[in-house]
Amino acid sequence: MTKLRKWVTLGAALSMSFSIAACSSDSGEKSVQKSTDNSKRVKLTMASVQGIEGFNYTNGDAVAKYYSDKFNYDLDMTALNWDNWNERLRIWINSGDMPDIAVYNYIHADAASFVEQGLIKKLPDDWKTRWPNVAKVFSKTSLGPQMEKAFGGTYFLPRARFMNNLPGDPLPNHPAVYIRKDWAQAVGFPIKSAYTTSEIIQYGKLIKEKDPGKVGDKLIPLAENTNHAVELFVARNSTHYNNFYKDKDGKYKWGGASEDTLKGLKLFSEAYRSGVLSKDFFTVKNEEHGSYFNVKGNAGATYNQAPTSNLQTFFSDFQSNTKLDPYQNMHMAIVLGDDGNYHQEDLINFWGTIIFNPKISNEKFERYMSVLDYNSTQEGNIITNMGLKDVDWTLDSNGKVKSLFDQAKEGKPFGGANGKYPSNGYLLGSTILFDDFAFDNPNYDQRIRDLSKQLYAEKPKKGTPDTFTKVDWNLYAYDSPSKRKAQIDYSTEYANLVTMQGDIEANWKKWVDSKMPIIKPVLDELNSKLAK
Repeated sequence: MTKLRKWVTLGAALSMSFSIAACSSDSGEKSVQKSTDNSKRVKLTMASVQGIEGFNYTNGDAVAKYYSDKFNYDLDMTALNWDNWNERLRIWINSGDMPDIAVYNYIHADAASFVEQGLIKKLPDDWKTRWPNVAKVFSKTSLGPQMEKAFGGTYFLPRARFMNNLPGDPLPNHPAVYIRKDWAQAVGFPIKSAYTTSEIIQYGKLIKEKDPGKVGDKLIPLAENTNHAVELFVARNSTHYNNFYKDKDGKYKWGGASEDTLKGLKLFSEAYRSGVLSKDFFTVKNEEHGSYFNVKGNAGATYNQAPTSNLQTFFSDFQSNTKLDPYQNMHMAIVLGDDGNYHQEDLINFWGTIIFNPKISNEKFERYMSVLDYNSTQEGNIITNMGLKDVDWTLDSNGKVKSLFDQAKEGKPFGGANGKYPSNGYLLGSTILFDDFAFDNPNYDQRIRDLSKQLYAEKPKKGTPDTFTKVDWNLYAYDSPSKRKAQIDYSTEYANLVTMQGDIEANWKKWVDSKMPIIKPVLDELNSKLAK
């Protein structure tokens, strides 16, 4: 996910409204009564990314207090960060020390191991009838039902990226390239809706040579971190760069050894060695590279997250920091491989899964499931996105939702550490991500929503069945000791190949050979058990 910062700075156009049907979670109007007695207050412990360290998620703002009062709980939150999210949870789960609830970044090999060892809770067999609104969201995620079949029960509750506004099938990923439009025009670089990776490098070289923004030594032609650099150069040229896949001949292959991956690595190497990428891009923390573009203003471009719910913040930050109109001085586009096609595996309609400690009491479990069920209704989904009814939004005489939030009057943004509601985000029990609601949210500038729809729609159009592929669920759910051993941090290892001395192709060939002892056993298994 999908890693998205959702603390949204809300802009103008607040008089806009939209129908409840348009933003509905399609999950029913009412939450059924549970056996939980809410008269007894419970303390819930939880761990997730996207939290604010030290913030009081029980009553630190009015929305947090609304939920804790409504469901009679105290919420003790551990705020993880992007860099420690996977490892911290892995350690806690394996040691039996995980909190009551966690948002887990689903990795199938680890997930299968957790289930096998009984390290996370299996939901009761009747959970779908007890919490039907959660069940409707679950059914839309694809991953949920598939893993339910694989594990013989429900252990993971995936959070749906989209409910009513699914932008494509297969599902496109969010990132896009942000380009300084004014700089591009100054150096004669064309403004288009899509660029190949080679064209992005060309743009970076022009910016580096001519420095149209007069940035000087601080200029970064293309600001990236390790993950997004690999996404831009390798993933956009190699559909299966970090996975196994079934080739046209019916046999399973390893994407790390494909010629497409080598092509992407050569482009990555060119960008690094020509100075288009910063020499220390690999030291930039996760998700912080975009700040060189929209905060510091010394980057010519950045390949970054671009979901609808993120764009308002990005555009607003660009304007407030550079004092330039983002609609006149920024351009966004999708990135294609050098073959002219869009490359990606189906994103799958989820990001992050909710899991429970196997020792959680029934009382705590049922209480939190009630929170999830409420937030899967129309009312709960609107509150998680827009704040309190009759304070931040209301219904007009036609039953349409109308925003009451005015950032100018409030003197602060809606969410974020310095916002009206620092709790705004996914930590108060969301099963539907902001990506879906954002297309209809009247607090977002219509230009943002239109641009985002265009970016999502372009990707499937530019892909082919071979370059933008559907999910191979047999492969996705395949598990074995050999497969678990073949876990590779592709982003780090590809960055290492590019930054080490020597010829990139020679470095890559040595790397492929070094991985074969863990890769070949998996290929042998896949081709004997799954290949036709």
